[in-house]
Amino acid sequence: MRKKNKAKQFRYSPGSGNTGKKESPERKKATVKPARPTAEEEIERYYELVHLKVPGKSLSRISAFNIMVLCGMLAAFCVGSFAMEKPVFSQIEKRDLAKMPEFSASSLFKGSLTRDIETYFADTFPFREWLVTLSAVVDESRGIRMDDVRIVQPPGGEVQDIPADASLPENKNPTPPPSGNSLPAVSPDGSSSEDSSSEASSSQAFTLEPLEDDGEPTTVSNGIFVYKGMAMSLFGTSYSNGEWYAEVLNTYHRELPTVQIYNMIIPTASEFYIPKKYADMSASQKDAIDHIYSKEDASIKKVDAWSKLAENRDKYLYFRTDHHWTGLGAYYAYTAFCEQAGLEPIRLEDCETRRLDNFIGTMYAQTQDSTLLQTPDYVDYYIFPQEYEAVRYDRGDPYTAKEHSLWGEYAVSPNCYSVFLHGDFPLIKATTNIKNGRKILVVKESFGNAFAPFLINHYEEVYVVDQRYFEFPLVDFIKQNGINELVFANNSFAVFTPYHIRCIDGLRHLALYPLPAPVPAEPDPQEEAEEPVESSEPEEPVVDAMVYQPDPEPDPEPPKQPPKRVKRMPPRDD
Repeated sequence: MRKKNKAKQFRYSPGSGNTGKKESPERKKATVKPARPTAEEEIERYYELVHLKVPGKSLSRISAFNIMVLCGMLAAFCVGSFAMEKPVFSQIEKRDLAKMPEFSASSLFKGSLTRDIETYFADTFPFREWLVTLSAVVDESRGIRMDDVRIVQPPGGEVQDIPADASLPENKNPTPPPSGNSLPAVSPDGSSSEDSSSEASSSQAFTLEPLEDDGEPTTVSNGIFVYKGMAMSLFGTSYSNGEWYAEVLNTYHRELPTVQIYNMIIPTASEFYIPKKYADMSASQKDAIDHIYSKEDASIKKVDAWSKLAENRDKYLYFRTDHHWTGLGAYYAYTAFCEQAGLEPIRLEDCETRRLDNFIGTMYAQTQDSTLLQTPDYVDYYIFPQEYEAVRYDRGDPYTAKEHSLWGEYAVSPNCYSVFLHGDFPLIKATTNIKNGRKILVVKESFGNAFAPFLINHYEEVYVVDQRYFEFPLVDFIKQNGINELVFANNSFAVFTPYHIRCIDGLRHLALYPLPAPVPAEPDPQEEAEEPVESSEPEEPVVDAMVYQPDPEPDPEPPKQPPKRVKRMPPRDD
């Protein structure tokens, strides 16, 4: 019996893989594959995982709670959207936000009403600034950044100081732009088809060595270059616009032959701080500036701000997060101006230096680059010992003088640059106790704001005109106020931009407002000593040339007596 069972246990079956050896129960159990679950079993298993196999009542309560939480969050968001104060300006993007459109049947049928409403809510939903910043950080995290370099193409190309409501002044006698066919053009590598005159500027005596680095260059133009926490606008333009700008200044010289004219073109940060590896991304501003100087009349004095800035480029001359220069950069340009004007520049040691911290400017608004936030700027400005009085004239109200200061110390980020002159105004007039007969007028865009205050240390009167907002005919204004010096202070982008060139040209005979009446001549001191002749006529008040005096109202006429009523007799029948 034992042998029969044993023979059956070790019986060989061909093809079964049984070699005749006895297989242990543990190994046999391990080699048995588990049966594959059916579709119904899989569904049941996933259902248990998702719903945690809770009882029916508990499941209903949890679902109801989740729905209530979600609805509550949506309701809070909707209420917040309507109840919270709507922002009108984005500090991050430096732009005005969309406004709620007014309803009209035409806009409704055209479809513009719904589009404008959509834009309005997209611009004003709660926590938008924070979410925009978060989105920029997420976008920036994609890919690999080589050499801490990033190239950004802002909307509309390079950063410009052109206001959103920009409109060109009416110019009855415009200076025609030169023909572009025979003029050289600036290429991205800075070369030109025509060499600039060697007599254009003394800046050619100084050679700027590019910053050292390694690697192959890359070519791109008209964007924003971000390198190690500093953003710069890349330069590239046509020489034809520069020659047009020079001809406009020559026209001023012909119409104001007795006024000494200065031209100061201010280079921007990309001229000095783009590394050698990427130097061909931006054209040479020095060559472009010298070409303009070579086309100007010899009587116009050329201020070599480029050399002064190049010699001191290791200092804090330009902001890292903004497209402007610093107060220190403006100071070195001011010393270059003093050389041309025959003045002794004031020393910074004789001034009180004040500072505004945590400045994040326009370049961050254009790029949303998080590396710029790691090194915020500061704004240094200088208080001079020279005493002065200043007034300003606002847009649309050119006859009303308002008391003004040359420094807006209340400025905070992102508007810290407004510490200079409080920002851009059509006209600012500063009067000092210096009696040397020298009166100067500065025509500028925003770069000139940091430069103009230095002039109160040398002039009896300083007039600061913003070429975008001034509302009087400038040539007549200069003649009427006895101004004997005129300086144009513009950055290298502005002097090649048709908008700014047309603004400067259009100011010559602008016709927005008539000039105010001139100030009566001051009486001679000897005549004042004589006894005045008594007169029965009332004395007329003195009218300030810059203050509008309305005409006195005429005396009211005596009321007319009503005519006497005459009783009319009815016609008689004959």
